[in-house]
Amino acid sequence: MANSTKKIVIGKRQILRELKKNNIEEIFIAADAETQYITELIEAAKNHGISYRIGSSMNQIAVQQGIEVPSGAIGVLKA
Repeated sequence: MANSTKKIVIGKRQILRELKKNNIEEIFIAADAETQYITELIEAAKNHGISYRIGSSMNQIAVQQGIEVPSGAIGVLKA
């Protein structure tokens, strides 16, 4: 997952907002997120030429990122 020195945004809304600004380097999507959620993020990543990975669960993302609620995705911001 994302290197701890990189800044991230959490959740689809923030990821889509940062994609519009061309600020996202990569997207990590939880494998157990809702199908439509995953599909929207994959489509957005492809439209912006951004790589994405599907893997960890929503709970694993929360633990890895130190947040209290499960999250369907995180976006790694460009340096």
